[in-house]
Amino acid sequence: MTVSNDEHPLVTEYRAWSPKSEQLSRRARKVFPGGDTRASAHYGPYPLVMKKAEGCRLRDVDGHEVIDFMNNFTSLIHGHAHPAVVGAVSEQVALGSAYAAPSLNQIELAELIADRIPSVEQLRFCSSGSEATLMALRCARAHTGRQKIMKMEGGYHGSYEQAEVSLVPYPDSRGALDHPASLPVDKSIPDSVLADTVICPYNEPELARALIRENADELAAVIVEPVLGSMGMVAATTEFLQALRDETEKHGVVLIFDEVITLRLSGGGTQAIHGISPDLTSMGKIIGGGLPVGAIGGKRELLQIFSPETRENVFHASTFSGNALTMAAGFAAMSHFTDTEAKRLNWLGDKLREGFNLILHQNGICGQAIGLGSLTNLHLTDENLHDSRDAMLGMVASGHISRLLHLGMLRRGIMSASRLMYCISTPMGEDEVVAAITALNETLIELRPFIKEERPELLTM
Repeated sequence: MTVSNDEHPLVTEYRAWSPKSEQLSRRARKVFPGGDTRASAHYGPYPLVMKKAEGCRLRDVDGHEVIDFMNNFTSLIHGHAHPAVVGAVSEQVALGSAYAAPSLNQIELAELIADRIPSVEQLRFCSSGSEATLMALRCARAHTGRQKIMKMEGGYHGSYEQAEVSLVPYPDSRGALDHPASLPVDKSIPDSVLADTVICPYNEPELARALIRENADELAAVIVEPVLGSMGMVAATTEFLQALRDETEKHGVVLIFDEVITLRLSGGGTQAIHGISPDLTSMGKIIGGGLPVGAIGGKRELLQIFSPETRENVFHASTFSGNALTMAAGFAAMSHFTDTEAKRLNWLGDKLREGFNLILHQNGICGQAIGLGSLTNLHLTDENLHDSRDAMLGMVASGHISRLLHLGMLRRGIMSASRLMYCISTPMGEDEVVAAITALNETLIELRPFIKEERPELLTM
């Protein structure tokens, strides 16, 4: 008989392995709804509670050491407690953390980013990637005088109303491929937001062209992730991104690349890999050196909308935007992240995917590791993963086996996002990649009897 996730023997083993984390989880539930303050970092039956981190390793309250393939959801490009970042933060905090005034390191970090990304002529810092994409959309509306935004089905751009439309394209409600429905992620999304959000299928260049032409008179911006992160690292094709570039340029629509996650894939971001220049780029994560950060960058004529010296400017004020502490950490981190290092991390990511795919094949398990460069996601399906619809079907088909796989990998010292996302940081080398591949093999061997009983369609032999 199939048992629920919380009753599963592997979950019982996880509880026995992490008693202090479970105890703290019970304590946390008294002060946090659901026992956590961050939905993306939560997983069942409870997450490990961490005590210390250094390099690419974390230590939890039960004394287990795990290799961190999550990197705080890709933000810690140098892992934890990098000496240059620690030194920069220590020096700056003694001088003050936030001034409500410009600082030298704010200017230095902006210059570094603008120098590396040709499409970024000017930029503006904020406090998160979510805020960066929100400000990019506001900038586009102010510039064009139009209201509608086009986003990709399954695309994640932060935690605010428009960014979360059609975040999860469930098969029973998502509509036709050529005109996907604008779906609320939950009951908090107003109908007015849905009406102003056009949903575009991912990696469908001709359908994207048609939707842009159809809505051109009302469309302020098209926003796209070059790698569809929350749907399992589905990479955009150059053909698709070029179609977006060509059609938006033709109709005076602002093209926004959300590179909050993908900026790590080269010195100039994913746009440099594809050779395509957006009008605006939203950034975050790695540019803050592990501290909260966001930035919007792009064409000078667009960024001037935020100038306090402009009469009809778009007002943007945020208490911690460009604070000296984050700027110091970000400049230290980005100074040590070169294009050469990005290529090394991408090579390690290739090795990780190759190893994962070999292990899945050897164990006779339907699945694949996909992604781009240092970003990888495991999927328990053999179907071609072309867009968010394909990825969603794979998630549904794998049931709770993927959650058990995540817990099994944790017990073997490999930490990833619960949706089986893995990313590489600079402290890592081939040893860490081999450790993850070995852990996957051991976990699949352990899981095989349960897969045979609960999801036999996932077995190929």
